[in-house]
Amino acid sequence: MSATWDEVLGQPAAVEALRGALRADEVAHAWLLMGPTGVGQREATRAFAAALNCPDRTEDAGCGGCSTCLRIGRGVHPAVETFEPEGQFHLVDAVHDWITTASRSMTEGQRRVLRIVAADRMNEAAQNAFLKILEEPPPSVVWVLEASDESALLDTILSRCRRLAVVPWGPDALRQLATRELGVAADQAADLARASLGSPERLRDLADPELAEARWQHLAIIDRLATGGPGQVVPLAKELTVWARGRVAPLKEKHQAEFAGYEESYGVDERGRGWPPGVKKRLEQRHARLERAEMRRALDSFLDTLASQLRDLLAVSAGGSADHLINVDHLASLQRDATRLPPVAAIEGLQAVARCREALDRNGAPELQLERLLLAVALPLYAQATAS
Repeated sequence: MSATWDEVLGQPAAVEALRGALRADEVAHAWLLMGPTGVGQREATRAFAAALNCPDRTEDAGCGGCSTCLRIGRGVHPAVETFEPEGQFHLVDAVHDWITTASRSMTEGQRRVLRIVAADRMNEAAQNAFLKILEEPPPSVVWVLEASDESALLDTILSRCRRLAVVPWGPDALRQLATRELGVAADQAADLARASLGSPERLRDLADPELAEARWQHLAIIDRLATGGPGQVVPLAKELTVWARGRVAPLKEKHQAEFAGYEESYGVDERGRGWPPGVKKRLEQRHARLERAEMRRALDSFLDTLASQLRDLLAVSAGGSADHLINVDHLASLQRDATRLPPVAAIEGLQAVARCREALDRNGAPELQLERLLLAVALPLYAQATAS
């Protein structure tokens, strides 16, 4: 993959703003990409970085074919770095490392582009530390902050960034991704685009046969709760937790192999001696962070599916047509379940999904939080069944 603007789908306004700044030679030292995660921020940052560093660039774009553009597209060029949260938040020690990186002399390229994923997860101490380098930025550095919650950032940081909105993808961009990159048949692309909730990451998941099958199973949970009663809550929560952990298993195996490779490279003995100072700890922290993120990604996939189903049940109860549905490929089951779950209970279920996300954000035990969520859905189903 090369770092070109053609790789940035679904964000025409943001792309035009970035290219316009390049053409006018008015590149701000800090940009804030505000919107949902995973809707093209990485691709936009890389295309922007290529336009700033490509030796054969035009006034607003990299050439797309040189070593610089290709390495930026693969994420291996030294002029472009990405900082992700170590755990749930960016801490002040991480920000000090960013400042060190920003202050280093460049070994290659003309402008260093530093991307901060989930910048709104900086705690207050981290934001205050980061503010110092925003106030006195190195001339060769461009910061790209990504955030979905503007209120979590200090006003002093917001005022020093040029803000660009990034939005959920529209159906045309999603269908283009489905057919062009994912190989989805044209007659299925529209349904998958609708079910992806504007997220290209979710669309990629739904195109994966294993995750597509998981979606079908998740959409059957309301039926299982309706037919099995509240007694299904605990086994279902365990089943979902085991499934989410299973999604992490391949990543764990990859990390174990990587860890063993480092041990061999450094000549670590059977007592664990031989690691350079700090390397083992940083490696373990990175692995743990990525594994937690993959677990949360799996849980969010289920929560997104359940929330979309509850929303569809409200639409069916209100007399909405198939054109108003997200899970249009499950129309028959939605019509059946709409008679089982009263609209007020569907609304309360959506609120329970939001509470579950908030609890997981606070590192709540996944199985316990899923039990609470499923119980909030199961009880109204049971009450409706017994009343009938």
